[in-house]
Amino acid sequence: MKLNKITVLFLILSLFAVIGFAANETEVTYLDGMLSVKSRIASYVFDVEKGLLNEVTLTIETQNVIYRNDHDGFYTTINATEVYPSNVTVNGVAVEEMQNKTEKLQKDIEIVFDYGDFQKRVTIPYGPYYVVDLAITGIIPDGLQIAFPRVGFTTEDRVSENGLIMTNYYEKTKGLVIWVIEDGNDAHYKIDGRGNDNVVDVPYDGMSIHGYMGPAKKVTFINKAFPNNNVWISRVVNSYPGASSWYDPIFYLFVGLIDWLKSWTGNYGWSIIIFTIIVRLLMYPLMHAQNKSMIDRKKLEKDPKYIKIMSIEDKQKKQEALMKFYQENKINPASGCLPLLIQMPIFFLLYAVIRYQSELYAFGGSFLIWQDLSVGGFVQNIWLVLIAVLVGFFNALITSSEAKMALQGVLMGALFPFMFIGLPTGLQLYWVSSQVLQFGITYYVYKRNDVHGLTVKGFFEGIRRK
Repeated sequence: MKLNKITVLFLILSLFAVIGFAANETEVTYLDGMLSVKSRIASYVFDVEKGLLNEVTLTIETQNVIYRNDHDGFYTTINATEVYPSNVTVNGVAVEEMQNKTEKLQKDIEIVFDYGDFQKRVTIPYGPYYVVDLAITGIIPDGLQIAFPRVGFTTEDRVSENGLIMTNYYEKTKGLVIWVIEDGNDAHYKIDGRGNDNVVDVPYDGMSIHGYMGPAKKVTFINKAFPNNNVWISRVVNSYPGASSWYDPIFYLFVGLIDWLKSWTGNYGWSIIIFTIIVRLLMYPLMHAQNKSMIDRKKLEKDPKYIKIMSIEDKQKKQEALMKFYQENKINPASGCLPLLIQMPIFFLLYAVIRYQSELYAFGGSFLIWQDLSVGGFVQNIWLVLIAVLVGFFNALITSSEAKMALQGVLMGALFPFMFIGLPTGLQLYWVSSQVLQFGITYYVYKRNDVHGLTVKGFFEGIRRK
């Protein structure tokens, strides 16, 4: 038996769905003295010969460089003289053995710069929180200093009262670094007015630093990374220009709701769907008003006077007569638009919330056939787009009384999903869930009020007649 084209297409897309969505991996590459560590959220480039962090680029959405070395990328000196490592390993493997190779790993990356008597360990944890850790161990020589990376100017340095926390911010990129000294006998950041706020004298017994290099607006991420210092850090971060917004209280309320649903369901996919249902329930009064207006108008379409008005050829006279007819029957044609206008800011806010969570989706486990809800593109999202188009098609039929009107709805319903096919699957999942709920509510309300739209057959016959 021969397979038809649709079946073949289904099998091909299903195969892509199963094997095409790669699991989250961190790529480690060593080439000509430069070590690159690239995860789903950020890329770090190290100068192996000098033992420095050279560059940090955020990669989850755009290639946004937030840091370039300026003698502060863990710059290591003894009595003001720069020192270089004699040996470097990555997860216990000598970096020379990795020349011209790329390793793909799903675990923490630990880079050890060995200076003989002491070692500098830089750890990039496997996860979504933009964390970078540093530890200095071994026999610490007198006069050893470490300079920590800044993303902006020295004027944006902030140091806590106890000297254990240092932050720096750059308004143009909205990049932020936070360095917290967690272990070190009397280790602290300097406040001497000479731009040395990011320099620390390493104590004789070594020290460990817990750091963050990422977007300033990831407040929940920062709180997760620094649970014991989030009061001071939140106050400082919010004081930076452009690091916070007036709508943050509402925004983070929704962020907290999705996180709570994730803790309850164990999966961000289900949390987005339940989140969509909650939002739709809260917005039901608006949707009810919109549906009522459309139903009242559709019932009037059977009125002989309405049919006569619609046969008028002069468009201006037709419009005047139609508005007078609606006024006589106490129908406001624009009443169905108000709920839509009110919903738009809510929809934009919800999209922003879901986009905000992209890093968590990348490490949040698979959902059905999708390994990573932060990824977009044709192959990743085609099934969700097709569902949205199909639901939009039937929604246009039940809400339309003529083929021309239904065709406009079908075209708009198909255009938007394909326009946004490159967006993360988490956003597509929200959109599809919202569309399915909208269709279900509309179908129920129309059937209950005995209001009928077009059938599939009537739609295609009407198109052919046109």
